[in-house]
Amino acid sequence: MDDSLLKLIGGLAEEYDPVASLIYGSRVAGYARENSLYDCMAICHYPGGARYHLEKLNGDQVSILEIDEELFILDVKKGALGGFVAGRMLFPYLGLKGLEYLKQKEMELKKEVIRRDIEYIIQQYGEASRGIIIDPRYFAVSYISRLSKTFPPIRYSYLNTFRSDLRKKNITKVMPGYDGAIEQLVDAGILHHESLGITIGEAFIDDIISRSTIDKVVNVVEISRKALSSYLMHGRAGLVSPELISRELASKFKREFVLTTKSPKMEDPRIYLSLKTKTGLIPIDAKGDIREIIVKIRPDSRILINPLGGVLNEVYLVQANGEKLVAKKFTDWHGFKWFTLNLVALGTKSFFVSGKARLTNEFGMNHLLQRNFVNVPEIFHVSISDRILVEKYVDGIPVVDIIKKIVTEKRDEQNLYESISDIGRNIAKVHELGIQLGDSKPENFIRNAEGKVFILDLEQAKKGTDFAWDIAVFLYFSAHYSSPYGDKMRQLTESFIHGYREQGNSENLRQAAGINYLKVFSFWAYPKPNYIVSDTLKKKT
Repeated sequence: MDDSLLKLIGGLAEEYDPVASLIYGSRVAGYARENSLYDCMAICHYPGGARYHLEKLNGDQVSILEIDEELFILDVKKGALGGFVAGRMLFPYLGLKGLEYLKQKEMELKKEVIRRDIEYIIQQYGEASRGIIIDPRYFAVSYISRLSKTFPPIRYSYLNTFRSDLRKKNITKVMPGYDGAIEQLVDAGILHHESLGITIGEAFIDDIISRSTIDKVVNVVEISRKALSSYLMHGRAGLVSPELISRELASKFKREFVLTTKSPKMEDPRIYLSLKTKTGLIPIDAKGDIREIIVKIRPDSRILINPLGGVLNEVYLVQANGEKLVAKKFTDWHGFKWFTLNLVALGTKSFFVSGKARLTNEFGMNHLLQRNFVNVPEIFHVSISDRILVEKYVDGIPVVDIIKKIVTEKRDEQNLYESISDIGRNIAKVHELGIQLGDSKPENFIRNAEGKVFILDLEQAKKGTDFAWDIAVFLYFSAHYSSPYGDKMRQLTESFIHGYREQGNSENLRQAAGINYLKVFSFWAYPKPNYIVSDTLKKKT
């Protein structure tokens, strides 16, 4: 049959110098019925752009889409036709002519599809993308799954091609092109191989997050545009009457209705995405309340759960057979915690308030800092859907207690000031990675029994440049615990400066002395301690 089809296609497209041809659709993917068409495409130099031919071959109907090569390449590289033409190569196909040409264009297309997919992941999961592990099979189904929601003929093909009895075989057929494209993106530093799967490069994540608001708007417009282009192209593929196109679309709508009535569930591509934790990979859509999660990660344990910390966060101390864990529930904030700071800052500082954003920040920044040897708690489990994160409990002395001891005791203990210098070093190290903590209050640091300082709260952390904010938050919040006369605040600030300078840029210290920061924090402490902090930052930097 292949030779007969090649001869038929060659005869139709001969005058337009055919470059390549292929068979796609139900006959290749394995879901054809007895009366199904043979779907074919001929890529040639056709001045009319595109047209359909309906032919007969040995009693079977053959549909041939004749497409101009220039249009085909535009659809591969830019999605100019909404994927109407090039998108057929995302499904299993059988090359008839120009096999190397088809292989090259398939890889170009799949490389672009993978880029869109990883952009979509970053837009959906933000900073958490830094800890996402991707099974390469995700790329085989993710993009066409999204496209199928706006273009029903693709939905029909998608549901059939990747239904349970055909999924393994057809994913195996389409993966070589994706594997080749993945290697090209690895060479470009956009993707990385890990033992557990594929990860996204840090620089690519930074770039997408930095323009995420624009991309989220463009993404919706782009999908809609591609869907519309597909419909228009379907109707313009000349020499076939609009009535025939309408019947074909109606037929696919009807077949999809029958199919989805029998089998309403589409496979969720997210089954191929996982979150990396200390206990292994966690499905990205993992669900469960705190107790259910603890039972899962610490089975057969006697579990005790008690509230921990203040009333503005849902934080719990969990004990499982004596092992201490911390469970955080990230609820949405619409009120108090950051309201006063926003008010005084006159809109110059913004904060993450949604539970999902804060959770993804905490998870993603934890991974990034851990990879760069900054001390943060190990994460054991995360549920993005339920906004829950479980991490190791860090036993030690809260830095806020060290500060209280410094400002209340008459005699100076040098080891306490050294702890403040260590905080300066740690914050500077974070800043050198291009990360601002956002919430760098003393309460969010702890010194363990070995003297190591751990950062406990990363939900406001992000890539940025306002490093002076972190310095100001730590020092002015420290001043809150001082006496009205600011005793010890000069030496405390000098200790912080000494540590920060060892690893960081002194310009950040000078900026933190500015009147704009002093004004923001003026109501957190007595005027004299605040003045001493600002004055010391100016004189010592």
